[in-house]
Amino acid sequence: MFYLLAIFIFLGNALSASLNPCIYNFHAGPEVYHLRRVREGGTRQDGCLEGVRLGFDRIKRYAIYIGADYLYASGKLEGGTATGRRLTSDLTDRIVELRLGYTLQQKDPRRAFITPFAGYGYFRETNEFYTPSPLPCTFTDTFHFFSVGFLSGVNFNPLLSMGINFKLRFMQDGKSEVSDDPVYDTVLLNMQDEIHVRLDVPILFSPCKTRLKAGLLLAPFFEYRHFGGREGFPFNFKDTKFYLYGAHFGVTCGF
Repeated sequence: MFYLLAIFIFLGNALSASLNPCIYNFHAGPEVYHLRRVREGGTRQDGCLEGVRLGFDRIKRYAIYIGADYLYASGKLEGGTATGRRLTSDLTDRIVELRLGYTLQQKDPRRAFITPFAGYGYFRETNEFYTPSPLPCTFTDTFHFFSVGFLSGVNFNPLLSMGINFKLRFMQDGKSEVSDDPVYDTVLLNMQDEIHVRLDVPILFSPCKTRLKAGLLLAPFFEYRHFGGREGFPFNFKDTKFYLYGAHFGVTCGF
């Protein structure tokens, strides 16, 4: 029953260390994802972002969990407006998060574990439009957020571990700053706070029997972001949704 619960419950942010029986764990490596941006009114953009994710976890059986990670990624988006005008921009994501939770795990380290957590973080996304886009403006979207979710892992054998992880992110006081507009000075718009979702399936391979217990991580993921539309001046912020598909590749170590 414990195995079934670990496999079928959607659980927390995908971190390499969460699959390793070490107490202190670190992970670092590239993160690559395809992003689709859909804006109210018919605007659409697509592109591939590349970056790096760094993280730390303290996971111990029946003990307080502490975790943190940082993401930086950027890439080029292409698309068009509802009227057929071409759009080109550079998009950059920056996200930092701190988490606190509690780990439940049977004594046998091969058994599955569950670590429910709550977190707090900061999100900053910059979308800089340039020629041939109709308006060469820069949109900087920022907000603080609370998060809840679970970490999970099943150690199938000393070499292979796997998890199914899930997280909800709750926007707080979302803002969109519009700069470089040829008509207006810098404009600050309010966004409607919405809920974001992330689902990861991390797979950890640990071939090295060293003191640092090094491993290799592959974590495919899906993420949904929603910036809600809201009335503003001199114009409204239009409802915007993002769909992300990608993977995190990392090197892990723990002790």
